[in-house]
Amino acid sequence: MLDTYNQIWNKVMLRCPAASSLLARDWVQNAFRQVAERRRWSWLIKFGQFIAPPLVNQGRVLLTQGLTTVTGLGTEWDESMITRQFRSGNPNPIYTITQVNSSESLELDSPWGGQSSRFPEPYEIYRCYFTPPHDFQSLMNVWDPRMNWRLWMHIQQEELNTWDAQRANRGQAYVVAQLDYTRDYVGTISPVHQVRGAGSRPIRTDGSIYTGPTPAVFSIEIVLGGFVGTAGVAEYMWGKNGPAVNGPIEVDSSPQYLQDGVAIFWPEDGAFSFGDVFTINASPISVPGLPRYEIWPHIVGPYIYPFFYIARAADLSDINAVLPRYIRGDCLLELALAEAARWPGPAADRPNPYFNMQLAAMHQARAEKMLLELERQDDETYEQDVTFKQTLGFPMATPFGDASWLQSQAV
Repeated sequence: MLDTYNQIWNKVMLRCPAASSLLARDWVQNAFRQVAERRRWSWLIKFGQFIAPPLVNQGRVLLTQGLTTVTGLGTEWDESMITRQFRSGNPNPIYTITQVNSSESLELDSPWGGQSSRFPEPYEIYRCYFTPPHDFQSLMNVWDPRMNWRLWMHIQQEELNTWDAQRANRGQAYVVAQLDYTRDYVGTISPVHQVRGAGSRPIRTDGSIYTGPTPAVFSIEIVLGGFVGTAGVAEYMWGKNGPAVNGPIEVDSSPQYLQDGVAIFWPEDGAFSFGDVFTINASPISVPGLPRYEIWPHIVGPYIYPFFYIARAADLSDINAVLPRYIRGDCLLELALAEAARWPGPAADRPNPYFNMQLAAMHQARAEKMLLELERQDDETYEQDVTFKQTLGFPMATPFGDASWLQSQAV
């Protein structure tokens, strides 16, 4: 029967009663983390899939330089398009969709940098940036079962920008390149404060979650007095950490998104006067992001790329966490006791009787011997010392087609 987390830290306290239960748990968790990050253990290898959805290009769009909002004409957008990529014209960068406001309105991760639309323009929504699962630690390999080859993983963004800065190449992919990290923020947004004019916070921010990386102050200024949703509609401009320069935009009773997840709600029967000014304070709360990978050339259609990856080991204190089958509890106990023997005690007048540097070295040596045996056993499950050399000098299976060509030719 496998040892449990509770059994191991209780054994630590039996040998080192001066330590608290919290300290004993911490030593065992640290021991497990050291073991998990020591090598690519077979129990950390997992299977995943990068799935590309169908291309979306129905209708046309209107784009405004400096704004994150994209307005659609004849589009049918929905929330499934969040995290997909948006582009309109090869000379312009590729953006990521962060919010879908309606079937004809969405938000980009950065303000549109191209020229403002004079006429409705064509666009594309597809996926070329892929994010692995939440327990991801590192990528092992990615392959294309349809073309029967493995994608190259050693190409960097600098090389892709040299080969295809516009990302205009389309077709069968043979490169997966690390791009960046997801920007995961779940910050707070304060109630709206009216700086100038009458009224008691007639604007609301119900349900908004700030997704920006730094604290920000959003300002909203009424530039045309009027009502919400009736004749003489009021208009406003807005800004982030500066004057209100974006707009003018007609007020509406439906949610209106500014930037970084901040949405404002105008009262259906509200009336606003020229010069009214409101502010919103937003504070970020960072959540660790995940790596994003670009698969190139881009395939703008449904496709699947299976992959193997090394998972990040769960903390033993996590709910339902169990010790892996191939990690022995006595090994973690020795590592934890080495920490206990290096701990002098809670205070000078309350020394730790277990404190002994020679004893710590002995526990560490025992643990190392056990770890070598665990590594040998793991190699019997998944051999780590075998490597395969890529003999071709170009990033694809063969110049004649997929790998099956080599299998059927006398070369």
